[in-house]
Amino acid sequence: MTGSHEATLVRLHAAAASFAATAADARAELARRTALAVAAAADRWIEAAVAIKSGGEPAQAAVVRAEETATGPLATLRLLLVTARAWREIATRGTPRPIAPPRIVHAGGSGSFVAVDVFPERWIADQAMFQGHRGTVRCGNPGDLAAFDRSWREECRDRPRRGGVAVVLGAGNVTGLAVADAIAQVFEHGRGALVKLHPLQLPLVPVFRAALEPLVAAGLVEFIGGGPEIVADALTSPRVTHVHLTGGRAAFDAVLRSLPAPDAGVARSVTCELGGVTPWIVVPGRYTEPQLRRQADLVAGSILHNTSFNCIATKCLVTCRSWDQRDAFLEQVKRRLASVPARRSWYPGATAAWEQATATRAPADGTLPWCFRTGVDVAREPHWLEREWFAPVAVEVPLDAGDIEAFCTRATASVRRLPGSLAASVTIPESLPPSDRRRVELLVEHLEYGTVAVNTWSALGYSFAAVPWGGFPGGTLADPGSGIGFVHDPLVLPLVHNSIVRAPLQERSTPPWLPWHPHAAELARGVIDVYAAIARGGSGLWSLARMLPRVLAG
Repeated sequence: MTGSHEATLVRLHAAAASFAATAADARAELARRTALAVAAAADRWIEAAVAIKSGGEPAQAAVVRAEETATGPLATLRLLLVTARAWREIATRGTPRPIAPPRIVHAGGSGSFVAVDVFPERWIADQAMFQGHRGTVRCGNPGDLAAFDRSWREECRDRPRRGGVAVVLGAGNVTGLAVADAIAQVFEHGRGALVKLHPLQLPLVPVFRAALEPLVAAGLVEFIGGGPEIVADALTSPRVTHVHLTGGRAAFDAVLRSLPAPDAGVARSVTCELGGVTPWIVVPGRYTEPQLRRQADLVAGSILHNTSFNCIATKCLVTCRSWDQRDAFLEQVKRRLASVPARRSWYPGATAAWEQATATRAPADGTLPWCFRTGVDVAREPHWLEREWFAPVAVEVPLDAGDIEAFCTRATASVRRLPGSLAASVTIPESLPPSDRRRVELLVEHLEYGTVAVNTWSALGYSFAAVPWGGFPGGTLADPGSGIGFVHDPLVLPLVHNSIVRAPLQERSTPPWLPWHPHAAELARGVIDVYAAIARGGSGLWSLARMLPRVLAG
């Protein structure tokens, strides 16, 4: 590799080698200072992202602002706070302190796991805003809890000091993804990170440099733009030891073709997150009207968010055909989708994908209407579920089942045929008898997804920051599925298998990520202030108190 990027790689490689000797408490301080830099750059970040996605239209900008505040600087700030906390605790006790003591759990035929609760954090903001939510990571059981503790200590000691340089290839759909991936490479693996942004996000290069200024100044992170030739050129450098991609299978295959031959003398590891056809399973049973409305709203919101340009946007709603509340539930989903205006088609290729999926010509005004098809017979219309449609389309697939056992068996088989294994959601009624409840729990435990969410959208697992994010284990270079490896593992957990996120069937207030929340942008910006106060050493209580009325109003 020649030119300025080779000089950048030399600098990143040297900084990573120096960082390997950095003490844990100094790493914690670097993460804390970076969190403050993100908070300082938050408004510039938000406005630049809104300009990219709204096209300057005020009606579009309002919803985009709320989404970008939450998935950009807010999510990044939280990841850095969790990272700083983890490294402070590694400095004093060898591992981060989990929310509760790890425990061994059994999952029938799949063997036993060590369950580590990672959410909610002990911050007062989490206790106030996420009542009833829980995030648990299931790790492989090396024999007993003592062996797991030894494995965790070894992971915290060795993994974050790998050195070398990672080329991070950022996705274009969510502005926080590439930044978070760079943070993970630095703090979780000890690598320098050369981040090549998607062309959509080139206006954010100076913003990201400001947001991660302490890491940029330390020579550990750099952001660049450019085309595929930049990647191919960078991968020829012997200083590049790792590649991480968030995107699609075609991009992943192109990266593999760009890697030097194995006999070139430099081994490069590859990780990726590639998405898939994301399912949401609704277990039949008796729901109250408020519970039914809330879960239908969550399903609709997971389709609507970010114009459905998310790798975990719900694409396949799985129901029971004989469920007596099915029609009411689907009608509520449809009403919510219809209540939100069509969004601008800002992602490359989305209009063509929408037209291909729906067999309909897209509107001339540049928007894409929400398409939600119910009662789909997969045998007659397989195209809906054969690929991930990166467009605002989703379908409902009803299953024939006479009882919970039959439904769970058929639902498991149905989603197993879907492409991908990144994340899935399951809605569970409270009224199930104990035997049916146990069967549904087996469904949750055996779903082969990196994150399984109960009664909420799986995206919450990503936003919690401490839940490792990636496809179900087993991806290979030849068949990566939804990905290889995990990102967002600031607790440096060993033997990660997958995670389960749980939420109440009905929350007291409207989740701020739903596009009809009346104060979503203001709320998300307020949480940034809360997290900034925590980064400065406070509790965030005053900032939380100022925004609490708005939270409750939602």
